Amino acid sequence: MEGKQSRSNKNAGKEISHSTSAGTARSDPLSGILGTTASCKYIKRKLLGQGSFGSAWRVEEASTGRTLAAKVMDLTQMSAKDRGFVTNEVKCLSRCNNPHIVRCEDSVEKDGMLLIVMEYADGGDLYRQIKARQQSMRYFREHEVIFILLQLCIALDHIHSNKMMHRDLKTANILLTTTGLVKLGDFGFSRQYEDSLSNTVGSTFCGTPYYLSPELWHRQMYSKKSEMWSLGVVLYEVMALRRPFGGNNMDELINNICSSNRRPLPNYLSEELVSVCDQLLSVDPAKRPSLRALFQQPFITKNLKTLQHSVERHNRISEQIRAEISHCIAGILQKERPASDAAGPGPRRGVVKRHTAGSGWQDYELALTDEDLTMRCVESGKTETAPLSTLTSVCPIDEPIAGERFVFAVRKHSGKAYWFKVADKPTFEAWMAALQAAVA
Repeated sequence: MEGKQSRSNKNAGKEISHSTSAGTARSDPLSGILGTTASCKYIKRKLLGQGSFGSAWRVEEASTGRTLAAKVMDLTQMSAKDRGFVTNEVKCLSRCNNPHIVRCEDSVEKDGMLLIVMEYADGGDLYRQIKARQQSMRYFREHEVIFILLQLCIALDHIHSNKMMHRDLKTANILLTTTGLVKLGDFGFSRQYEDSLSNTVGSTFCGTPYYLSPELWHRQMYSKKSEMWSLGVVLYEVMALRRPFGGNNMDELINNICSSNRRPLPNYLSEELVSVCDQLLSVDPAKRPSLRALFQQPFITKNLKTLQHSVERHNRISEQIRAEISHCIAGILQKERPASDAAGPGPRRGVVKRHTAGSGWQDYELALTDEDLTMRCVESGKTETAPLSTLTSVCPIDEPIAGERFVFAVRKHSGKAYWFKVADKPTFEAWMAALQAAVA
């Protein structure tokens, strides 16, 4: 069901065979920048793909000899919507500086023609890799699956931290290198958002039907949790070499997605990895882990450290890229340390008292992420998660009303309130500041 896309950048960085070259009736305003002679800044070496509005090339940078990917697009032939996709991709790529995101090297717009030059991924894309493995059912080894997942998580963490979402996460948009690196590309559908809309963004949704989350089929808002669903679909594909949801028609596909009626996974995988996939493919977005919650899971934390050590010893990866990846992972691991060990204003995790009807004050582990407030009862282990989008305010409760000092309440849109108590004023002020900033 995955139809052709109208955007011409579909195959950038992924080598395919074509015998024809792109051309236009009018003179090429980019001819001095991109061409076939050594006098050009970028020398065409191979046509990678051709679409309605332009072409994608493997090129050589004349001054350095580096191999890069170039997209050439005729903006005058595009609708306003398609021009918006192209402009958006340039804007989003220029904001990203991460070893697991395709890097934008250069962009030039001249007389209605646009050139985008990006780093070149020499290993093709994940979609084609899966298709090739399907022929002999040659499954990825578990550590390969985990490393692909973690590199995508690092990329998404960078995107979300820059107040963007990809909005079209799928295997065809995930590029590979022969050194084993994974890079997320194709930002045409991406959207930047403001702080006030940091949890649920966009009333319209984009992307391929197989990767859309249940809430999107119910016409709910696109959110970072929707992106986590797409990550779950990608993870399933890498694990099983097939998509989790299918159907003989669109209605059947939608029904299977919305009920999470999926095919079983192969039995060669560990319970921990299968559990991660199951969590990401939870129909209820509130039960789907955020990136922060995922990074806090011991299985993921352990494998992040393994990935870091593996990259640091990988001599086929440049020293600069090794350092960048190691720095990214170290930053993630630092953010997930307990509040007492972490730098920065206010706690993100700690033990507090929570008041519940019938049980009074009990010890709870409180964890605040960019998307959720998670509460786990220390005694029973019962966990409750409240997405930040469902919270309205955080306020102190006066001692005469609470009967205790240092009590504050977190209120939900539904009217429900969570009451918490801490031991001293500094901790009280720190939690108040952190929660108020998160809810705002």
